[in-house]
Amino acid sequence: MNMMQPDLIKIPAKQSPVINRLHDCMTQALAYAAAIRDNAQDDGQPIPMDLVISFEDDYNKIIASLHEAHHLAS
Repeated sequence: MNMMQPDLIKIPAKQSPVINRLHDCMTQALAYAAAIRDNAQDDGQPIPMDLVISFEDDYNKIIASLHEAHHLAS
C-alpha cells in the first residue's frame, strides 16, 4: 500500500491509531497473499475460486467503508 507522507494528509487524532492499524493489517495481508500465490505456483495447485471470491468480498467491504467515511467528511 502506498501511503503519502503523514504530514501531507490531515488525519484527525481519533482516526490516526485505527488508520495506522489498518495500514499495518493491509501491508501484512499483501504479504500473506503473495505467500499464497508463491505456494500455489511452487506446488502447481491453484487455490479454490470460492476462497478468492470470499477475500474479494472482504476487500470490497473495506473499500466501501472507507468510501463512506470519506463521503461523510465531504
